[in-house]
Amino acid sequence: MVRAEIAAWGSNDIDEIMSHFAEEATFDIGPDWPRLSGRDAIHEMMKVFFAGGKCVDLEIRHLAVDGDVVLMERRDHWIVDGKQMSWPVMGAYEVKGEKITAWREYFYPPKDPSADGSA
Repeated sequence: MVRAEIAAWGSNDIDEIMSHFAEEATFDIGPDWPRLSGRDAIHEMMKVFFAGGKCVDLEIRHLAVDGDVVLMERRDHWIVDGKQMSWPVMGAYEVKGEKITAWREYFYPPKDPSADGSA
């Protein structure tokens, strides 16, 4: 289920991404973004994400499952303002009834690729 959600991001299809969330889901990606509750609030935030750039790939590095909890280390690759950017992410997901009921993320902010010559 979580692998399907992550794969959907590469399509940049918000409806496909939202199809994996339960109605009462929560989404929390740290202090710079509000903690969201409910599909409608999460859907509005997704519109903001994808208006700001294009997701190229969410590259899964490690994935562990314990019952209804999935822990995933990954590297996110986006094009923002015409620049390719990547950053490391750690996520925790709770899944019930084949839907994501909670998603928490911890990540380093993306670097400007021109700062160190990498993308």
